[in-house]
Amino acid sequence: MSSVLHPLFEGIILGLTVAISLGPALFALLQTSIKHGIKIGIFLAAGIFTSDLTLVVGFYFGAAQIVTDPRYHLVLGIIGGGVMTIFGIYTFFKKVPLTEQVEAISEIKVKKKGPLPYFFKGFILNLANPFLWVFWITSMLAINATYGGDQKSVALFFVGSLSVILMTDILKVVLANKIKIAGNPQVKLWMNRIVGLLFIIIGAFVISGSLLEYFRGISLQVP
Repeated sequence: MSSVLHPLFEGIILGLTVAISLGPALFALLQTSIKHGIKIGIFLAAGIFTSDLTLVVGFYFGAAQIVTDPRYHLVLGIIGGGVMTIFGIYTFFKKVPLTEQVEAISEIKVKKKGPLPYFFKGFILNLANPFLWVFWITSMLAINATYGGDQKSVALFFVGSLSVILMTDILKVVLANKIKIAGNPQVKLWMNRIVGLLFIIIGAFVISGSLLEYFRGISLQVP
């Protein structure tokens, strides 16, 4: 696989993992799309995506300044990969109530009419999620470490991730009426297991990639 396609493909895997994660944002997107239509749902999805993009771009330039020493690559890679692995294990074994439940956040509501308020509502609500900040900054530092601070590879990785997230969010809006099954407890359970397993694999990839990058740098320095 070429040097361009390699990080892009790996980014797509992270994007798919995030896309199938079950959380309040997913159910808010589905319910809002069902009630107000595809157009409103797409504006909401665009707002959510823009907040993701804002954080990723900000952390991208921040990480480029922080992750400069190869020793930091190793430490941050192990920490970032460890966090992803722990989150994966937690998600994999997370218990789901067997009875049908209605999500606490089922619909995004705005005071003004029109699609634009939904864009800003999606942007602000997603940006206000502290887990989102932790996830993206951990991912950015870990992926920077994995690729040894190669900014081109890091950029391609997150282009792959964000592109998949946007496309799948739009797909969720279009197919909202058909994927309400996501609220089924058994579906939630198996989706959690799949997402957990994928995060464990990504965490292992980040740790192993950071170790390989570090020892490759040492071997190049040996006379």
